[in-house]
Parts: sequence; structure tokens; C-alpha cells
Amino acid sequence: MENAPLPYDIFDLILKSYARMYRFCKNATLPLRLVCRDFEQILSPIVFKTIPLEFSKFLRHGPIPNLFDLDRVAHYIEAAYVDMMVIRDEQEIVRLSDVFQGITQKVPEMGPYFDSLRQYCMSENTFDETDFRRVVEGVLRRAKELVRFKINLPFQVVGHASQTATLLLATTLACIAKRDPLEYKTLETLVLDHVSDTSIMSICNNHIDVGNAVTVLSGLKNLVISIKRQESRVETQTAFTKHLWFLLGKAASLESLCLIGWNVKRNITTRKNINRHTLTMDDWTMRSMPYQVDSPTRVQHLKYLELKRLDIFAISLVSLIQSNASSLKELYLNEVYLKLNTEMQLTHVPLWIGQHGLDERPWAERSKSAIWIAENLREMEGLNLEVLVATGLGYDDYRPGQSNPDQAAYDLVDPMGLGRSFDQRFVQASMRNELQHEALSACIGESSEVQPKTKIDDFQMSKDLSVQMRSQVDHQLSKDGTLIRPDGHLHPIKYDVVTFQEVHNTTSQFHKCIDGHFYNHNDRALKELQSIIEMADRGMRLIDAEIDRSHAAQVNPDDGTITEP
Repeated sequence: MENAPLPYDIFDLILKSYARMYRFCKNATLPLRLVCRDFEQILSPIVFKTIPLEFSKFLRHGPIPNLFDLDRVAHYIEAAYVDMMVIRDEQEIVRLSDVFQGITQKVPEMGPYFDSLRQYCMSENTFDETDFRRVVEGVLRRAKELVRFKINLPFQVVGHASQTATLLLATTLACIAKRDPLEYKTLETLVLDHVSDTSIMSICNNHIDVGNAVTVLSGLKNLVISIKRQESRVETQTAFTKHLWFLLGKAASLESLCLIGWNVKRNITTRKNINRHTLTMDDWTMRSMPYQVDSPTRVQHLKYLELKRLDIFAISLVSLIQSNASSLKELYLNEVYLKLNTEMQLTHVPLWIGQHGLDERPWAERSKSAIWIAENLREMEGLNLEVLVATGLGYDDYRPGQSNPDQAAYDLVDPMGLGRSFDQRFVQASMRNELQHEALSACIGESSEVQPKTKIDDFQMSKDLSVQMRSQVDHQLSKDGTLIRPDGHLHPIKYDVVTFQEVHNTTSQFHKCIDGHFYNHNDRALKELQSIIEMADRGMRLIDAEIDRSHAAQVNPDDGTITEP
């Protein structure tokens, strides 16, 4: 008996499952298209859904990409991913060379290495704004179905203002704004990585650039932006706040906003970041997500908001949520730290949850001006959150004096003695459990067609995984519908951002995966950046060693000579 041919539906599922196995390596899937016509028909809509562009595609004297080849697959293209993270600024290289000039004898390869970084600078020997514009415009002109765009701007290792990053951002916005809405689909999703406050202010100070920015933002439904703060002067901080929220306020159709800060992973066990003798007040204030409290900006149709890896003042956070309370439905707080100064604020220290009189120390007494975030959210007029989840909440405390870091316990200890996580207690104190349960049930009960709100079918887990997740959760449901773990604590999916977003993500999903199939990944850029950082770290260790050696040296009082240890 001859073997029956494999049903096309099964064949289709096998190939797509194979593609999902290599989400970190798109190139592993590309050769399969050449096996046969069926392979090409199934895989082409997946592998050509995003067009990747990186440094080498713009080189003036390198292999020039034939944009006419895109015409054959242009109808598949829905997203573009431009990775310029490896691009260096000339001033950055000069600064690196100047800083480590004194130790090049000990590390002879350091000088030539920094000089070699000029191959990644925009110049007549590599590429300029015209070359960048030609390629980006060529792609956008052919991809009429393109609705999502991500750009990784240069990640500056040292220094401050990068004119290169500003130039690339302004040119990108100009290329997108140039598209005719009658001929092309409107851009719905934009991801901007490594945007500095300097770039935002420069764009807003140029009427052509700010016009392009407003044109692009006005049609967006989803925006993800990671911000790098550089300007510590008070006047520039004020200008940046004004310009940032002016632009966001122009996003009239925006439904989903994810703001990502600059913080590295912090210690989740302490949840306290104590700044002592290392920062000025201006520098400490700069390292926060700003908001115009006096004249708050409302994003008219904002439904989904995520704040990630950033510090923020309590009054700014409350004002931001309150300004958008009438439309906001989902709030994600991922590694957000409240800015506070326990030495100066004394009895009006802002807290996530509050002490409720359980702490008898003088500093913990509450004044009328003290802000307790959970209480504000719970009682905020017009706010009807369906989803509130939090991970890694904490405090960024500025203490230039000699106070004991352990004096302020904040509200981190569970007053009930149940050992509940701080994130769980915050979520429970902020909103009613029945509302959270309804949202959770709706999310977990979704089919394999993910998130109809975003109209992207590829971000949802497979049907089998959804069923598995649902079964894992259902067997832990108590009679009143509360997710209970064996130890009596809430299941993490009830309050934890990371766990919850594995099933339902309406905000930051595009940051890692712009098209829903393959992760945004560039090995070459990451390796080069790692090499730069390692070389800089090596140089700093040598400089520190020289400083320590000079401090330990002694001067001979007889002849004035220096004796090394």
C-alpha cells in the first residue's frame, strides 16, 4: 500500500512550526524556500514580512542592495527593521582616545582599535545622510502594505550629545512622512530605540523636523520608545519635558504606549536604590521620566500604557494616569522606581502602598501632601482599569547626607506577616479583585488568534499552549475565582507583568518582535558593542589602578622623591 500524501494543512503547520523554532535566526529558514514551490508559498509570507536594514546596506562603496529585487516580494512586506546601533559618532571616538591616551603604552592595541571604529562613522568613506535616505525611501516606496517600523539608533557608549543619532532619527521621520496616504497604508506601529533627550529637543527646534514628527505620530496606534537622558541642566530638563509631551500629545489615534527608561536590572530583593555622594541633585532629577504636572498632556485615545525600567516622581506618575484615566484600560508597571528623598521629605514621603500607621518611626508619619500610589489609583475618579500588573517596583532614594540607609523601611514589609511579594500587595491594594479576574479570564480564554485589538495574528501563543496555560490556571481557581497557589499566595499571572504578558501583551510586544515571527536580532552589532564596552572597561580598570597607586605613594621629606608602594 502506497503512502498517502500528507494533507496540505498538516504540511503547512509543520513548516510554520519549524519557522517558529528559529525565531532567533531568520537565515536558517530562508534556504527552505528553495526546496519546492509549496515551501516557497508557505514560507515567503513569513520570511519576507519584515525587511531588515543594517549598517552594511547603506555603505557607499560596498555591495549596493538592488532595491528592484524587492518588487517581487513587496506585497509580503508589512514591517521594516533598521538597526543602526553599531554606528559611532566621531566625537565619541575622540573622547575615548583622549580619556585613554595616557595608558596606550600598557595597552598598545587600544589606539588602533579606537581608530578602527571610524569605519562605523558617517563620512565620505562610508555613507552619509543621502545614502541612508535613498535606501530607506526605496524600501518604503515599494512596500505599500508596510504598517510597522522599528529603528535602533546608535547606542552611545561614552559622551553625551550624538549628532549622528539625531540626524538618523530626523531623516527616518522625513522618509515616513513623505508617504502618500492615498497610495500607501498608514503607519500604525513605531518603535524607536535609544532616543536621547538631546535628539528630541533638536528635532523640536527645527520646524521641518517637528512637522515630519507630527505627521508620523498622528496616525500611530502603537508606540514604543526607549529614552536615554543626557541633559542635566534644569532648563534643558524643562525643555525636554515640554517637547516630549508635545509630540506624544499629537498622537491623536494612539491606543498603546510603552515608555522604556535607561535603568539596568536592579536588585529585586532590596527594591532600594540609594544614591549617596555619587550624584548631584540635578543629575539625580534628570534620571527620571518627566511629565508636565502643571499643564498635563492627555493622549486622547490611550488604552494601554506600560512604563518599563525607569524612575519617576510620584506626582508625575499620578498626574500621567489621571490625565488619561477616562480612556485607560490596562496599566503595566515593569521595574518602575519612585523617586524620593527621605531626608528632605520627612513626613510626606511618597510610597507605593503606604504604611497605614503600622510604623511608629517619625519619618513614616503621613502628612496630607504624602502620595500613596495604590490609594490614588483605587480612588481616582474616572479610572476603570481592567488590567493592572506590576513587577520589580521599588524606590530610588537620594541621600547626600549621612543618614542610615536602613532607617527608612518604606512599605516593603508585609504588615500582615504573610510574606506576600511587594508587587502582589500593590496590585491588591490598587484595584478590586473581581475586575482583575474578569480581565485575566478574558485574556487566558482567547483563542490562538492573538489580541484582536492589535490586529496581529502572530503574537498569540499556539492554541495548544493557550489550552495548557488555561488548564494550569483553572485547577488553581478557588470558589471565589481567585488564583491561589499552594502556599496561599496569588498566582503570579494575577499581578506579575512578565507572567501576564506571556499570555496577553498589548504594549511592549513590538520591541522584541516587530512582525510576530522573528525576533529583532543583530549579532554583528551586539558583538561590536560588547567589544567597545570591554575595551573601555579594561581602560577604566587600568586608570583606577593608577589612581590607587598614586594615592598609596609616599613622598620622601629629605629629597622630595616619590616612593611607590
